[in-house]
Amino acid sequence: MLICPVIRISECEDHGERAGSLMKTKGKRSGPGTIGIVGSGATAAYLLKHLAAGGERLKITVFESSDEPGFGMPYRPSDNADFMLCNAFSREIPVIRTSLIDWLKTQPSHELNEWELSRHDLSARAFYPRTLIGEFLHDQFAALVDGMNRDGHSVSVLTNHRVEDLIPNGSHVKVRAVTPDGPVMREFDNVVLATGHSWPTHPTIDDAELVSPWPYTNMTKIPPGKIGVLGASLSAIDVVVTLGHTHGDFDERGATVSWKPNPDAKDLKVTMVSHMGIMPEGDFYYPFPYKPLRYLTKEAVKEEIARGAENLLERVFELLVRELDESNPEYLDQLGDRSRTIAGFAEGYFRHRQEKGGLDAVKEDFEVVRQSMQDRTTIPHRYVLLRGHEEFDAALRHLNEHDWEIFTDHLMPVFADCYAAVPHLSLARIIALYDAGVLDIVPTGSNSSFSKEGSDGVRVQTEDEVLAFDAMIDARGQDSAPLGELPFPSLTEQIVEPNEPVERPFAIEMAIRGTSRVYCLALPQVIERHPFSQGLANMNELAEIVATDLLV
Repeated sequence: MLICPVIRISECEDHGERAGSLMKTKGKRSGPGTIGIVGSGATAAYLLKHLAAGGERLKITVFESSDEPGFGMPYRPSDNADFMLCNAFSREIPVIRTSLIDWLKTQPSHELNEWELSRHDLSARAFYPRTLIGEFLHDQFAALVDGMNRDGHSVSVLTNHRVEDLIPNGSHVKVRAVTPDGPVMREFDNVVLATGHSWPTHPTIDDAELVSPWPYTNMTKIPPGKIGVLGASLSAIDVVVTLGHTHGDFDERGATVSWKPNPDAKDLKVTMVSHMGIMPEGDFYYPFPYKPLRYLTKEAVKEEIARGAENLLERVFELLVRELDESNPEYLDQLGDRSRTIAGFAEGYFRHRQEKGGLDAVKEDFEVVRQSMQDRTTIPHRYVLLRGHEEFDAALRHLNEHDWEIFTDHLMPVFADCYAAVPHLSLARIIALYDAGVLDIVPTGSNSSFSKEGSDGVRVQTEDEVLAFDAMIDARGQDSAPLGELPFPSLTEQIVEPNEPVERPFAIEMAIRGTSRVYCLALPQVIERHPFSQGLANMNELAEIVATDLLV
C-alpha cells in the first residue's frame, strides 16, 4: 500500500480569549450540572476528553442516531470506502486516550493486513484511509467512556436515539429523541450540539437534482455512463476514485498507476465540473516540526487586530505579502503586476493551472511535488500559505462585512486550495483515469446554469458549451449554514439572532433567559465564520473551548 503524507489543518485562537460570546444569561452559574451531548463523533469524543480533565464529577448523556457510537461522519465505514483517504498526518490527530500510531501498534497483524498495512508502514507522517481513522475514533470513544465511568463520572450513551428537537425553558433544556421503541424526552442543565458534518440527502443546484456522495453506495449504484462530478477538491477526488474502483481496477504495483475498465464499463465517462476547472496541487515536502514564519505571526496579527477593523484585511494581507517576498523574492512578480493586491494575488495564484488546463496541470504538478518529496525540498510560497492561513484565521472574526466579502471572494479560495493539497496516491489514481481516457475536468465559468435532463440526468450550460450527464454527484463538500437552519424547531424559535454566525464560546443566545445553555459545535454553523475548522485538530480545540466554558 502506498502511503503518502499530507496534513491540512488550522489552529484556533488563544483559548483565553472570550470576545464575541453569545451567552448573555441572568442568574448565577453553578457548574455544568447535567450535560446532554447530541452526536458521538470526533467532536463529542474530544469534548468528553476535556470535560474529564476538569476534575469535577459529571453526569453526561450522549445521543447517537445510529447503533454504533464513536465513528462520526466522514469516518463511518458504512458511509465511506476504505480507499477514501484522510487528509491529516497521524501525528496531527489529537490524542483521545492514546495516539493513532500507538493504537495502530497494538492492533493484531491480521487486522493491519486487512488495511494492506504492515508494521513497517506505520509512521506518524503517513496518512491512512478515513475508515481506519473511524475505527480508531470508535475504539477511543468507547475507552474514554469506560474510563470516565471508572473514575466516578456517569456517562451514558444512548444509541438509536435520533434527536429531533431541543426545547429550552431557561432552567433546563429538554431533548426529544425518536427511538425504535417510540419517542423519549430527557432534561438537562446544558446541551452541546456535536453533530459534525451535515449533507443533504437529496442535494440540488438550480433546477437539477444531484446524487449525494454519502454513503458511498449512492455512487456505486450509478450505471457506467456519462457521470458528472460537481466540484474538484478533495471530496470530488474521493468521488472520482470511488467510481474508478467501482467500474474498473487500478494497477498500483509499479512506479506508475494504471487503470482498466470492467467489461461492462466501456461507456464510462467521468467529468469533474467546477468554477475554475482546476484541482488543488499535490502534497509537498516541508519540515516538521514547523519552522516559524517571520512576518505573518500570531503576535503580528494580534497587533493588527488591536488597531481596529478599518482596513484590517489589507493590513494582514500585507504581512502575507512580506512573508512571501521573504521566502521567495521572485514569486509575486511571476504572478503579474497586480499580485500585491488581494484580487490580483488570487487571480495570479490560479492563472497557470487554468491556462495549462486542469488535468494536464495535475500531471505537471505531480512531477514537481514528487521531486519535492524525493529531494526533501520545500516549495517556499506553498509553505507560507499553509502556515500563514492559521495565523490569518485569527483576524477573520474581526473583519467588517465589506472585508469579509472580499476575503470570501478572493483569499478564501487560495487558502482552501493550499491546505487541501492532494495525497500522492490520489493524484496517481486521478492521472491513471485521465490517461485511460475516462476522466476530464471542465470549468463552468461565472455564468453557468444547471437543469434537469430526463428522469435522472443533468444538463450544464457553461460559458463555452452545453454538457449532458446521465447523473451528477454533488462533491462540493460541507457548506456553511446559519443557526436558524439547525434542525431543531423549538430551539430555533428561541434563537435571538438566527442569521448571525455562532462565535466563541459557541453558546447560543436565546430569548428565554436563565442558567441553562445550548452550545453549537455543529460544523455547518461553526464554519460560517470559522472556515478553516473542519479538521480533527480544530474540533479538539473548539471542544476544549466549550468544555472550559461549561466548567466555569
